[in-house]
Amino acid sequence: MYSNFKWLSSCLAVVSLGWLPTAYGTTAPSFWDGFTNKREAGGFLSLGFGASYGGGLLSNIATRPLININGNYYFENGLFIEVPGSDSKFEPDWAMGYNLYNTNEWEFDLIFSSAHSHMTYYGYFEGNYDDRDLTGYIGLRVTGALGQYQIQSILAPKADNSEYDGGAYASLWVARSWQIKNWNYYASIGFQYRNSNMLNYYYGVPYKSSRVAPYEASGGVNTLLKFGFTKPISESWVVDGSIGFTDYASSIDKSPYSIDALKYVSNRSKLGRNVNITLSYVF
Repeated sequence: MYSNFKWLSSCLAVVSLGWLPTAYGTTAPSFWDGFTNKREAGGFLSLGFGASYGGGLLSNIATRPLININGNYYFENGLFIEVPGSDSKFEPDWAMGYNLYNTNEWEFDLIFSSAHSHMTYYGYFEGNYDDRDLTGYIGLRVTGALGQYQIQSILAPKADNSEYDGGAYASLWVARSWQIKNWNYYASIGFQYRNSNMLNYYYGVPYKSSRVAPYEASGGVNTLLKFGFTKPISESWVVDGSIGFTDYASSIDKSPYSIDALKYVSNRSKLGRNVNITLSYVF
């Protein structure tokens, strides 16, 4: 009896030792693991040709040829570059940066990108034209999911150029995607905030203007609505299409430059809109 008990005890001890590493040797991922778990290295590139119809308050409404470059590349060390192309459901601007932190559902990136494009006004100042340079920013971008919705938010407290400072930019995008057979659809709404320093630089009128009264623009929010689709037609060819609308900030609407454009240019609109269709080759 004693020998049987001793043998059973030995077996239980061996089983227990074999079980302990499985139960206690594997620990839950710590908070700090998120700093080292970078995106998988790699990327893609597609080049598309098509047509775009659109314009609005800031550009003439017209049909134009469209070259669509869409791609990204993520390095093992966390650095990346993104060119989202015209069919992006989030921010349409290029970005480069560093992947700071990842969880199962959320990605945190430090990025450099553009908060406002270059603009030129003609006939308002001596020399016939006045250039307003592109505004870049360095900011924090958060991308993730809440249930069936995709979320992207950007916060950039420093967004300026060599001609002004104190600019700030922020955005929030909410998107939903569907797949029906091999058609991929999305809808998204975005809000882009630019503070008074930035909007006054682009849409404010200084005292040196000879055509319109001085104007100081306040900060405001552009609201954007997008609908789009992607349809693979072969292993390497894809058709993309999108429709977008932009409701400009009230301080942009009230700018004398905007009022002049609506008054004297026949193909301008208070509501921005665009329709794109492209055929792209994926490398």
